Amino acid sequence: MEVPTTNPAVPPQPPPSHHALREVLWLFLRLGFTAFGGPAAHIAMMREEVVRRRHWISDERFVDLIGVTNLIPGPSSTELAIYLGYLRAGWPGLLVAGVCFIGPAMLIVLALAWAYVTYGALPQIGWLFYGIQPVVVAIVAQAIWNLGRTIFKGPLAVGLALVVLVCYFLGVNVLILLFGGAALYGVLRLLISRKRTKTPVVSVAVPLLATNLRADLQPLIARLGAGAVAAAPPSV
Repeated sequence: MEVPTTNPAVPPQPPPSHHALREVLWLFLRLGFTAFGGPAAHIAMMREEVVRRRHWISDERFVDLIGVTNLIPGPSSTELAIYLGYLRAGWPGLLVAGVCFIGPAMLIVLALAWAYVTYGALPQIGWLFYGIQPVVVAIVAQAIWNLGRTIFKGPLAVGLALVVLVCYFLGVNVLILLFGGAALYGVLRLLISRKRTKTPVVSVAVPLLATNLRADLQPLIARLGAGAVAAAPPSV
């Protein structure tokens, strides 16, 4: 008789399909060549593609991924692209998304650097680079506006964002603002949810204590019952 080596209740994960891998390849290759404007614009374009058009993940999960990638050192948009590729096509998707998103940008930067060093002294090229700046600012502003409408749900998030922004301009460390703001927002959300449900700590603790007390007393009650049965005189 053969002993199964895997848990039958948990089906094995199927390997990523070639269709999903092709989707990851073409999407992030196109974003690698066309996603200008920095991480904010990159993230907005990814949200448009993977949430609205392709429906790979929900909007709420996408926002959670933005928060997670911002807690990791490094460019958040690149980390987000790599993780989205992993969610869609597993480990092969992780590698393909990373290479396709980073590779084109690296080649474009090399070409622009060569053009700037070679022709940067020409007046026409100088005006061209000056003209790119307002276009990039407009792209970033539009991306931030779209992301803001998704993330800032309610006055609590807006108020905390304004406080963090003021503290940033006052010179407070970015890491303190990042982790401290996240912790403060979580505590405030917890307090507000408890206030709305009006569930005090005692009402939660009493059932737990009662359950534990019943579990502790049950063996004692069983022993007392068995002793009472043994001590009872036999019936005629």
